[in-house]
Amino acid sequence: WKVFTTLGITAHENAAVTAVAADHVVTADGTAVPADVTVWTTGFAVHPLARATTLDVTDTGRIVVDGTMRSVSHPDVYAVGDAALAAGPGGRPLRMSCASGVPTAWQAADAIAARLTGRKLPNVTPRYFNQCISLGRGQGLIQYVTADDRAVRAALTGRLAARYKELVCKSAAWGVANPTLGVPTRRRPVAPRTPEPVPTV
Repeated sequence: WKVFTTLGITAHENAAVTAVAADHVVTADGTAVPADVTVWTTGFAVHPLARATTLDVTDTGRIVVDGTMRSVSHPDVYAVGDAALAAGPGGRPLRMSCASGVPTAWQAADAIAARLTGRKLPNVTPRYFNQCISLGRGQGLIQYVTADDRAVRAALTGRLAARYKELVCKSAAWGVANPTLGVPTRRRPVAPRTPEPVPTV
């Protein structure tokens, strides 16, 4: 709240928005809040493609996957990131976020490679470490969390938190361009499949 006050930000807590106009928004109690620019941040939605198939999906259209990010209904299909409903620590669903997308992609890639090469499947449950909020170039909030994303008392604030958040964003972009994090990878031969028995007449 101290940072909000310094930046001239007024927070309207628990105020549901019922209408958005060119120069204002209207809350559920009829209050018109003037705005030169309205930034719509109501959450995430997934592409309707999966819902239009026979894949097992949730009510919101996310593909239901197992611990290796493989579809529970179609074993040749893998889904990661916001498109997938994957379980985290304690069976709690992973939230839509960069913090979920990166580890689920690693998990899927490792699982696909393991199945193709006949190696042991990965058994690492994605977990969380913190939630990052940028409050301008010079202020931020790093809220540390439990493995299943519940806030703890420890937090980082101020300019150091802003730099931390900036580093997180840069690291995410670098990770997309360097999926192995710069570590050389070993090539492994694909495991031969057992030939199907030929029926005799």
